[in-house]
Amino acid sequence: MKIIEKLKGWWHKMFDYNKIAKDFNLDIQTSKDILDAIQEWSKIFNQNEPWINDNTSSLHVARTMCEKVAKAVTIEYKSQCSEPYINKIYQKFLRNKRKNVESMLGKSLIYFKPYYDGRNICISVIQGDKFIPVKFNDDGDLLGCLTIDQIIDGSTIYTRLEYNELVEDKMIIRNIAYKGKTNGVVFERTIPLSSVEKWKDIQPEGEISGVDRLIGGFATMNNVNTIDNSSPCGVPIYHNALDILKEIDKQYSRTLWEFEGTELAIDADSSILLTDAKGKSSIPQRKKRLFRKFDFDETKDKTYNIFSPEIRDNSYFNGLNELLRQAENACHLAYGTLSKLPEMVKTATEIKTSKQDYYVTVSDIQESMQNAFDDLIYGIYVLCKLYNIPVKNNYIVEHDWDDSILIDKEMARNQSLIERNNKITSDVQYVMDTKGYKEQEAIEYVKRQKEYRKITESEKETEIDEE
Repeated sequence: MKIIEKLKGWWHKMFDYNKIAKDFNLDIQTSKDILDAIQEWSKIFNQNEPWINDNTSSLHVARTMCEKVAKAVTIEYKSQCSEPYINKIYQKFLRNKRKNVESMLGKSLIYFKPYYDGRNICISVIQGDKFIPVKFNDDGDLLGCLTIDQIIDGSTIYTRLEYNELVEDKMIIRNIAYKGKTNGVVFERTIPLSSVEKWKDIQPEGEISGVDRLIGGFATMNNVNTIDNSSPCGVPIYHNALDILKEIDKQYSRTLWEFEGTELAIDADSSILLTDAKGKSSIPQRKKRLFRKFDFDETKDKTYNIFSPEIRDNSYFNGLNELLRQAENACHLAYGTLSKLPEMVKTATEIKTSKQDYYVTVSDIQESMQNAFDDLIYGIYVLCKLYNIPVKNNYIVEHDWDDSILIDKEMARNQSLIERNNKITSDVQYVMDTKGYKEQEAIEYVKRQKEYRKITESEKETEIDEE
């Protein structure tokens, strides 16, 4: 909590929590402590760790962790919507799926908000530090939220807060705009929405009827919030290892100091160095780091000493690697995600267990993102109906995640080949298993291959007959 305390002053100065609640007449369920923590997490995610100083450098392991896990979550992900117009918007949105997952992992939550720009449906990706969850039901479903939109013009900052709340079968919408200072109070005074060009067409209040959820997709980490156990919001992927991450950076800094402190140097008496035109000792330009000038005791030989201590890099790197393994364990990652796996140190059972643990972590993240994607598509559908964009009434969304974290693909492919060759499975099943085709696609593929084989075999027989 010490890191959070450093940021509370900034957060409270910039965002007056009580003023927001008063202006919108809200009882915000997300506590101040969580909002403070989200600002801390945002700084860590953006490689501005609060523990970094003149003596401590950083490996930015938290950000690396987010990047690696996001790749594991999305590497094989494919999804589509059966409604063509919605799918076109959805596929464009999915181009940034890895970056969006990375942000959710680093800041604990993310919100995908569809909107109509006057011609088409677009999607705004709102990261955790621009979003305030306000209200949840007992199942942890989001019922109310505040989104933040800001425009900076020199020293002036314009802020638009939009509140959405599901009330029975209606989504209530309220907007308030503020004008303030970038280095002062953000909510200095309220202003009309029409006074800002970007917001001139936005109404202060509105509602959308006939809905059963918010018009947007909300995703958060599926873990216990140790800051507020009652909150449905999770904590970042690296949160359990925050103290370890600090120690990692300390150890990394010790390693850098070890390399710097053991650099070869020659302590030379000033009398044996070359002199310039003014009679001053001169060190070759490219050798200044190597030579260090001293005035040795006159009673001793005027000579030089070579400074070349033995470097202790192995012990430092081993210590760093052990801390990385501790971080992996604390965050339920597979061994080797961050650390270097020493040969024969981990047994096959231990490695398999860590992979299974990692698989559960990734699966939880995938489930959260999939629910958000489903809700996003629902929101796009509702807006299409609202703005008379022709779309089909019924649509199907397909999600295809991959379990390659746990399964060795090459081994699985070889096993499928053995089963096919022994007539345990069919050619169609083999194609489905190895190429990821759906059944009908696999049937057509096998049919084409058999037809092609007949043609090529017929051509070979013709060539033999001609000879």
